[in-house]
Amino acid sequence: MPKRKETKQFGSREDSLSELYGRKINLLDEVISLQKRQLEVLGHGDGETAAKIEGQNSNLVERMFSLDRKIELLEESTPQSLNMIQLADELFRKLEESRALNERVGSLMERILSEYQKELNLVQANIQLKKFLAQRKSGWKTGTC
Repeated sequence: MPKRKETKQFGSREDSLSELYGRKINLLDEVISLQKRQLEVLGHGDGETAAKIEGQNSNLVERMFSLDRKIELLEESTPQSLNMIQLADELFRKLEESRALNERVGSLMERILSEYQKELNLVQANIQLKKFLAQRKSGWKTGTC
């Protein structure tokens, strides 16, 4: 009789772990979808919208961290089965896809940030030049060179 109870416990733990893996895979699908959207938006040079999407991704990643802690606790006490191995394999494939997308998004964001910085520097230089020219003109009008 104790073996059946033990088997039921392992079965319910495996079900719980499968559910957690499934939830994490769903979250990763959302992250991947948002990362693809970021690439699309960044392709149009819209860094502001991409940054907003990044905030949404951060929230999803926080939720995944929470799931990771729960998964870690259950993994220690749950034996590996074919189903669990397949879920883990799918999870790792999604993680790799997300990492690759994240790298592409990061490099595009850096490039756009560099462009924004150039624009900002140009605007600041124009403002300083206008101030200098305004002071110079007013100095000539008042006769105080």
